[in-house]
Amino acid sequence: MPVSQQYINQWQYSQSINRRVWDNQYTFENFVQNPTVSAVGGGASSGTGGAVNAMQFPYSSFEYSPKGTQTITAPIISSISEGVSALNNEMDQTDNDGVEICAGILSSNPNAYKVAFSSARPGGQASPFFFRTRVTLATVTNTDDCAFGFRLAEAYQANIDDYNDMAVLNVITGDIKIETILNGAATVTTDTTQNFVNGETHDFRVAVDAAGAVTYQIDGQAPTVTAAYSFRSGIYVVPFHFFLHSASAAVGIRLLEWECGFGA
Repeated sequence: MPVSQQYINQWQYSQSINRRVWDNQYTFENFVQNPTVSAVGGGASSGTGGAVNAMQFPYSSFEYSPKGTQTITAPIISSISEGVSALNNEMDQTDNDGVEICAGILSSNPNAYKVAFSSARPGGQASPFFFRTRVTLATVTNTDDCAFGFRLAEAYQANIDDYNDMAVLNVITGDIKIETILNGAATVTTDTTQNFVNGETHDFRVAVDAAGAVTYQIDGQAPTVTAAYSFRSGIYVVPFHFFLHSASAAVGIRLLEWECGFGA
């Protein structure tokens, strides 16, 4: 191997980090620097419930929308241990307050995926896509919702149950649930029978296959109990995280990684 190639390869320690350079519809963020924040329309970020703010990292960008009125107006980076950081998105530690983080809600957004079809793939054939995150929670009983998954590309809602279409893994006071909504119907909740224990870190993955069928993984394995669900063909869905306090107390939620893109 040429010396120059050896020099290049020594820095190629992460295929995820490399891929985010050449794949516009892929995002990998490991939250090592504080974001630049603002209101989506410009100006200072807002803590008013329903406001839409922008959060810009060096290699990725997100939107976030407060749930309830917040005096802390933006998530920040917190240290987990020496050399390890994460996104602290507790905002105010107030019952029924929280925040939703999303890659953007428009169908034109790079991280909006059309179910059972993708014009970005060669020939426009249907392609699978996924959303994966790593999260730690210090006090799980203080979460009303700590959900990760996909929802319809639509306006932000104050209540997670008000989205028109959705498939998530949701930590509710320590119980890991699967929750789904199909075309505006009532939320269907399935208890995986698995739990999130105080201080643990877990890896959640929600994947949508080429036909729209959804599967879930907790730490790389299918849940003990799962649920069948398929998104409607032709709709655009976006990866999102919805967090809500169940008490006026700390949860200690920290997001360590956020990854989404095409792939099984």
